[in-house]
Amino acid sequence: MINILKSLNFGARREKVIWITLGSMLAIPFFAMYLMGMMNGDGLQKMTPSFYFASQMMGVIFIFTCFGIIVLAGLLVAGDGGDKVINYEIMAGHSRTKIFAARMLAGFLWGSVLTFLLMILPLGYFTLLYGWGLETNPKEVLLRCLLAFFPILRFCAFNMMLASMMRSAGKGIALGYVSVMITALVNSILEDMFRLDLIYHTSMTNAAFLITSQNARNVVMNGKTVALYDTAVTADMVYVTIGVSLAFTAAYLIIAYVHFKKKDRD
Repeated sequence: MINILKSLNFGARREKVIWITLGSMLAIPFFAMYLMGMMNGDGLQKMTPSFYFASQMMGVIFIFTCFGIIVLAGLLVAGDGGDKVINYEIMAGHSRTKIFAARMLAGFLWGSVLTFLLMILPLGYFTLLYGWGLETNPKEVLLRCLLAFFPILRFCAFNMMLASMMRSAGKGIALGYVSVMITALVNSILEDMFRLDLIYHTSMTNAAFLITSQNARNVVMNGKTVALYDTAVTADMVYVTIGVSLAFTAAYLIIAYVHFKKKDRD
């Protein structure tokens, strides 16, 4: 399994689409914050991590993160689906279980761990440049970000399942994109027409709920009025997020494994 994992990582490092995706995920937050700073007339001088989180910008960037996850998950799991590589791995004596496990592990490393680090990276380098800021509590925001990793893991597992069952990175990516559009449309209809506020029902709404905060109150801090945002984390947010995310992640992997185990290869 280790050799298969090394082979997948080697192939991923040579894939231009992956590097374009990672480069975009790295650059988009910076340019988005730069444009916001220009509109406010402050440049990046007041772009603290606290303001970045309070302005809902992190929630906007998460949308691009989802598209990055779709691409990375699809390519790592089924990027070689048309090359009959899996057939050769089976003929070389590797079990289907090890082949499947290696692909899922590579998909998680690139599609969830790496994308999560890129998503929270702006919090790190803006802290070093400008300090944290006054609008939010740094410990609570950090906890929210750590919890957001679990819905990201769930979203990645779903897209790996699609790519694995389609046995094609392209088809998996296309289905993942369609699923995002459908999810956004259904959530919008339910919220606008039926006033249903969905949180834990999908990985996207769960993560968005964690990395955005709309409740704020004006307080006087250091002699000036500041909009202080409520970033408190409740026990339900922790337990339900982790429990539901891990349950769905396991379900997606089981479905993908059963299909992979029984389906004849081309």
